[in-house]
Amino acid sequence: MSGGLLLHLSAPMQSWGSPSQFGTRLTYPHPTRSGLTGLFACALGLARGSDLGELAALRYTVRVDRPGRLLRDYHTVGGGYPRERTVVTAAGGRRPLKEATLQSERWYLADAAFTVAVTGPAATATAVAEALRRPVWHPYLGRRSCPPAAPVLVGAADDPVAELHRLPLHREPDGKGATEVVFVHDTDPCTGRPPLTQVRDQLPTTGSRRFAHRPLWETLHPFTADQHAGTGTAWITALTAYTRT
Repeated sequence: MSGGLLLHLSAPMQSWGSPSQFGTRLTYPHPTRSGLTGLFACALGLARGSDLGELAALRYTVRVDRPGRLLRDYHTVGGGYPRERTVVTAAGGRRPLKEATLQSERWYLADAAFTVAVTGPAATATAVAEALRRPVWHPYLGRRSCPPAAPVLVGAADDPVAELHRLPLHREPDGKGATEVVFVHDTDPCTGRPPLTQVRDQLPTTGSRRFAHRPLWETLHPFTADQHAGTGTAWITALTAYTRT
């Protein structure tokens, strides 16, 4: 038996990690499978190394309400200390003073908003919904420095992908009538086209932390001006009205 959920992910900053080296931590332009799995595992109270097999059965369709904009955060660590307190090297020693400062940059999505349809086994969907209502550990949007700006769980739905076309859009109207909104699918939406791209965000269920690739498809769907619920109080009012219908 299958079940479904609707989630909303918006915050001043989000970061959905893509393959990166230490010096530069990039973000994908939309929520990732690994990031959503981590969000659910956090709410469920699953420790690192737990079996994630049940969460691996979930499927996602992401509606891009607002793509946001890229924001770079410049970091330094380890400078200004005496040699005995500099950053530890891989060999167990200490970095010399002239190389003590490590620099890195971390990328975020600023002011982005996404609505996510989750489908999968009914028991798993129900457990995730209950966990999001009463999380063991606070959920975050990709990084712990990115708490959500609103409750993540919108509610359960028999057909959450269909509800993505009804749920108010967290975006201001642009005055041009209908807007084409991007939907990102991790299963073929029956377009007859091959995947648009592949992303490396598929977590193993246990053991190794090596990520695998998965295909993604994108579709465009028109939303009329009256489906744009705006932001702030206007959007909250529209969302509340939707959840009561």
